[in-house]
Amino acid sequence: MQRSSPASDCAACDCIVIGSGISGLSCALLLARQGKKVVVLEQHSRPAPVIRGFRRKGIYFDSGFHYVGGLGQGGPMLPLLRHLGLAPKLELIEFNQQGFDCLHSCTSGERVHLPVGFANIRAELSARFPAAAPLIHAHIDTIEANWSAVPYLDLDLSLEDVASPSVHGTTLAEALAPFAAWPELQGLLSMHTLLYGIDPGEALVSLNAQVAGSYYHSAHGIKGGGEALVHAYTALLAAAGVEVRCQAEVKQILVQDGAVYGVELSDATQIQAPEVVASVNPALLPAMLPEGAVRPAYLKRLRNLRQTGSAYVLFGACSKPAAVLQGCNLFAQSKAGLMDPGQDQPLEQRPLYLTAAGSDAGPDAPASGIIAIVPAHYAEVAAFRRGAFARAPGYAEQKARISAAMCKRIRTCCPEIEGLEALDLATPLTLEDYSMAPHGAIYGVGRFAVQYNPQAATRVAGLYLSGQAIAAPGLMGAMVSAYMTCGTILGHDLLRGELKQWR
Repeated sequence: MQRSSPASDCAACDCIVIGSGISGLSCALLLARQGKKVVVLEQHSRPAPVIRGFRRKGIYFDSGFHYVGGLGQGGPMLPLLRHLGLAPKLELIEFNQQGFDCLHSCTSGERVHLPVGFANIRAELSARFPAAAPLIHAHIDTIEANWSAVPYLDLDLSLEDVASPSVHGTTLAEALAPFAAWPELQGLLSMHTLLYGIDPGEALVSLNAQVAGSYYHSAHGIKGGGEALVHAYTALLAAAGVEVRCQAEVKQILVQDGAVYGVELSDATQIQAPEVVASVNPALLPAMLPEGAVRPAYLKRLRNLRQTGSAYVLFGACSKPAAVLQGCNLFAQSKAGLMDPGQDQPLEQRPLYLTAAGSDAGPDAPASGIIAIVPAHYAEVAAFRRGAFARAPGYAEQKARISAAMCKRIRTCCPEIEGLEALDLATPLTLEDYSMAPHGAIYGVGRFAVQYNPQAATRVAGLYLSGQAIAAPGLMGAMVSAYMTCGTILGHDLLRGELKQWR
């Protein structure tokens, strides 16, 4: 059930979930399934505003979801979808087995495709770079052995062994240093850093293994995209008796004697509950807590968490889709070597991620649109901000200039796309308004080397955190974080035991 206006005090509520992203909706569903009365509070007008997508000129565009790994045969993501009840409500679309991701070199025009499957990737890269074959095998072997060593993915591991991963260790740049003689290979093995927003020099090799390894295992889309995923969630939540209340901005989390007892909304409505899950960017939490609720050092730590960079996201229409984008994503790189986000470079020299849009029929069906993502600095558009969804004069013209530059870059990298027309552009300001992440951080709090991200439990009794910052980036990270949070509340043995029945 969804409401757009304030409701009366809900004293009998067992748990309040702040935020209706994937982690928040998953938390609400897991808690409700254990008999708790749950209310989800979302300040925007509809649930899951970041991931649900939108339409322009009849074309559906995904805004926060493009593909997911680990859902193939025996994939560790499958038990989560089955346990949540999502699996029968979603139709998975298998990406191109011969090339689910492609790296395009802007200097040479050469393209290298990555096939699905660890063995296939080893064989393909070793054939293309035979002198590097021993290094390739060792690197891919390490990813295959470790990518799913994540809480709630590998259910046979001791939770204590993986619940608090080290923030120290080898960076991806260090791991790929032996590949320096093959810069194109370095690009291939680091291009997925664009999907979690951390430079190879600051990303632990273990983080890259989690992200890239999930796609190496298997790559799928969802028919209907993020919109279909959100509809599946809301149907399950309604069946579980969860209330999803929109246009409900949380002003303060209510704390007394070191324990949570509810929240106060911006319209002064109070909702009482002994448990609150804050499924928001952790940097937003200090402003929600009353003075003295937690120690100043903890607040400072949350405020100082490093966020990932931001981006420009172009949504365009085309008269003829490119064959390379059918069941495949394209990563473009201006200079061979480690994938550099290049935010200090001119836009035309920054890396580009390109994917098809507008096709629900499968990877072989022609798409009518494209989505392009280029890293960006918030400072490039900060002067136009006048408040939430409010912009200074000249912003539309600036967006038009950026859109034209991105279209030119797309035509250069992928000339097969015909009749390209920019329909809309999201800037760091757009991302900030919808995700509430400081400076429009596209992937929120990053899992940088040496940065200690917060855990699910806080020092306030009954207050818990959830979201990508707690586990890992992407859809996989958001879901895993929900299980980590709810396992902290309900007991990990309970949830892990239930999941094992769905393997």
